[in-house]
Amino acid sequence: MSSQDHSHSEHFENITPDPVLGEERPLTRWQKFRLVVKVVELRLRFIALMAATGLVFGFWDTIWNYYEKWNRPAAEHAAVAAGVEFYCPMHPSVVQNEPGNCPICGMPLSRRPKGEKLSLPEGVTARVQLAPFRIAQAGIRTVEAGYSPMSESLTTVGFVTFDERRLARISSKIKGMARVEKLFVNFTGTFVEVGDPLAELYSPELYQATRELLLARSTSVERSNAQTPLGQSLQGNKSDLVALARDKLALWGITHEQVDEILAKGKAEYRAPILAPLCGFVVRKNIVEGQYVTEGEAMFEVADLSHVWVQAQIYEDQFAHVREGQAVEATVNAYPGEVFRGKVAFIDPVLNPATRTVNVRYDLANVDLKLRPGMYATVTLKTPVADSLLFQARTSGAQSPGRSIRTASLTPEEQKICPVTKAKLGSMGDPISVEVEQRKIWVCCPGCPPKLKAEPARYLAVLSPPGNGVLSVPETAVIDSGDRKVVYVEAQPGVFEGRQVVLGPRIGDRYPVLDGLSPGDKVAAAGAFLIDAESRLNPTAVTEPAQGPPANLTSPAQNRSAVAPAGTAHRH
Repeated sequence: MSSQDHSHSEHFENITPDPVLGEERPLTRWQKFRLVVKVVELRLRFIALMAATGLVFGFWDTIWNYYEKWNRPAAEHAAVAAGVEFYCPMHPSVVQNEPGNCPICGMPLSRRPKGEKLSLPEGVTARVQLAPFRIAQAGIRTVEAGYSPMSESLTTVGFVTFDERRLARISSKIKGMARVEKLFVNFTGTFVEVGDPLAELYSPELYQATRELLLARSTSVERSNAQTPLGQSLQGNKSDLVALARDKLALWGITHEQVDEILAKGKAEYRAPILAPLCGFVVRKNIVEGQYVTEGEAMFEVADLSHVWVQAQIYEDQFAHVREGQAVEATVNAYPGEVFRGKVAFIDPVLNPATRTVNVRYDLANVDLKLRPGMYATVTLKTPVADSLLFQARTSGAQSPGRSIRTASLTPEEQKICPVTKAKLGSMGDPISVEVEQRKIWVCCPGCPPKLKAEPARYLAVLSPPGNGVLSVPETAVIDSGDRKVVYVEAQPGVFEGRQVVLGPRIGDRYPVLDGLSPGDKVAAAGAFLIDAESRLNPTAVTEPAQGPPANLTSPAQNRSAVAPAGTAHRH
């Protein structure tokens, strides 16, 4: 393009059309300056609007706090100036500077001095609040604690032994020394019937006693024939001498039949037969022929094996689940697949300090003599946990024996706890009665009746658990520190409370709960260890609820968000 053409183009660009003459006129310098200023103004106005919007979003809580402060009534200003705040006893994370009701449970807020340290409720060891994204990252999963039938199966080792009630030890009753003249049972294991002779003892003392018996009888007969009735009455009844002689032999173990046989023969005996007192097997023989035995020395032991005992060893942490009359099964290696059933007959009152076990035995019929004393047995005891002595002792104090909460309207003293909050009745004011499913139920505060009527089955289960149901939690939910066991419960969305619990022995992958939890509590079944670690790493946010900001900048939102530094604020 030539210089002439370039000058012509610049000329046309600087010319504006004249509205009157219809011709284009060039812009003056002032017009150009105003045009530039307007363009910059438009740009700055847009930037200022965007900056103002960002500041409002960024400092919205602060602006809202100032707004609430300027519009707060004079009485509330006085309360803030006096350093007073309001909180919910059931949900300590709810803290605000004005009176009202708890947005969670609906109960009236309590008043306390600002900055006062609030201890955790009884039974709560820690409190942690986590943001939803942290819960997802940690893989925390909650399950509801509920009632379910649980049966504990204890398998232990046992052994077959004699029934001590059917075991007889046979000793010599003859005075002085006696010689074993003859043995009828020459080896251990011989089967004998009642009255079978086991041995014969020779004793001079026995010979003399039988001579006295015969002499007393002959003297009694002679005098009774020679004397008149008057003379017999004056000298006494000579048959008493015969009775005394018979009693003497009876004390030495001579039976009445043997005495009658001696009297019938009329000949003194120096041999005394030893008879079996019961039917069974000779399990011990302590004598041989020609041996001398003294009075009271044991010669034989006879056992009736038609009925035996099976004794099992139960460890002390399983002892609470064993009771008399409980069904039990046993198996022995000699008869694979055969089960011998019985019931627990006796539990030793003393613990073996060496093995830390308790001896439990049960009686078992052994008519076919398959079970032999000394056999090892695998013993299995099955017990419904709800029927164990441990749980019966726990539940006996909660309800009077023979009284059912389903069929009677209980007083607050008898019901004791609120089924919704699990708090003691009377701890939050006068109890309130509610009619639910044709029953009168007592609750602790006005916020409980709507929840009770909305989910009656859930809350009534606290007062009337099923007959064979036991409250239990997964094994992964329990944090065992050695001196106590803790379960983390999600009291509010994202807020976990560590509660100290009393648990029974583990059954499979679950623990039965004796105390510390209620049906419907959401326990952390996965990730409980991470929650516990968070409570230890950040103890200030656990042992006490966070205090609100300064008096001139307070809001419910900030108070609730301060409970857990890693969490987010929850508005209700």
